[in-house]
Amino acid sequence: MTRIDFYDISQSHHTTDGLVCKLCHKALQGKQNVLLLTANQNQSNRLDRMLWTSEDESFLPHDQQEQEGLLTPILINHQADPRGERQLLINLSNEIPQFFAQFERVIELVADDNKQHARSHYSFYKDRGYELNHHKL
Repeated sequence: MTRIDFYDISQSHHTTDGLVCKLCHKALQGKQNVLLLTANQNQSNRLDRMLWTSEDESFLPHDQQEQEGLLTPILINHQADPRGERQLLINLSNEIPQFFAQFERVIELVADDNKQHARSHYSFYKDRGYELNHHKL
């Protein structure tokens, strides 16, 4: 069953974008491929730029479009696109994608600006019997 983790950053010094970069870096270290599902094209573009510069001594391989015959380790997409063998979904969108259960793990971030959506997502997963993990940062 898919593991669901909520990271509460509403009372911490972390930013959503900064934490996303750290989570992507950690996933790559663990040899996990990531779908970074964003809310819109602007957020996709911003995270694309951040992933280029987030690590001074390493590169986080990513793209906004999957290349034919090539699996990009981090795919940034604001349109639900579950193609490829990916283990981790970082959901930054306001919706829960229908295909979330094909991932080993889903991460939902809780910030001051999305608490209502996070509550709705939490209830959705809980009502379907998923074990929920909560991390306060």
